[in-house]
Amino acid sequence: MLFKNKKFNREKILNHGFEVDGENFIRRQKFLDDFTLTIIIDKGGSVTTKIVDADGEPYTLHLVEGASGEFVGTIKAEYERVLNEIAEQCFDDETFKSAQTLKLVKFIDEKFSDEPEFLWEKFPNFAIFRRKDNRKWYAVIMNISKNKLKLDGAEEIEILNLRIEPEELDKIFDGEKYFRGWHMNKKSWLTLRLDETLTFEEISARLEKSYQLAGKK
Repeated sequence: MLFKNKKFNREKILNHGFEVDGENFIRRQKFLDDFTLTIIIDKGGSVTTKIVDADGEPYTLHLVEGASGEFVGTIKAEYERVLNEIAEQCFDDETFKSAQTLKLVKFIDEKFSDEPEFLWEKFPNFAIFRRKDNRKWYAVIMNISKNKLKLDGAEEIEILNLRIEPEELDKIFDGEKYFRGWHMNKKSWLTLRLDETLTFEEISARLEKSYQLAGKK
């Protein structure tokens, strides 16, 4: 959980004692005098560790739930301190969570060279995208609980608001895949779920249409 919603930063990693080892980054360090801690970060950002004692034997008690004792406690505390330090110093917070959202942000960057703008202090993960020529919004990403869309469950999902022709919105609105704009004009904005309910092809096509609509005078 420590590295959840975190994205490793290559420059930061290399500035904190890691070396490139094939497709991985690796760091070995002395750990509480008689131990050596090896930390490996793979190209996907997954972190694995190994502690060995002075004889080269692996030590794993710090990973055993319920293991007690002063020595184990000392090992565990130092281990967690080092990992917390790496999470803070070598990783960046990843604002967006779902795979579809991350793919969408990358698509927007490659297609339109637009970056997200974060306008609301109270809602730091809400992002808008706007055209460069007229500054009109064409996409808004938000994170809300499912029940705000009158769906079952209170878990949080990411949604995408897009411009749409009113007559088309009337045709496709179904309260399951397609919603009238959440916190937007409910006649001319469409809300989509970014939780694999729709294919990325459907989402990207509607995004491009929204971009075109934002360009109309």
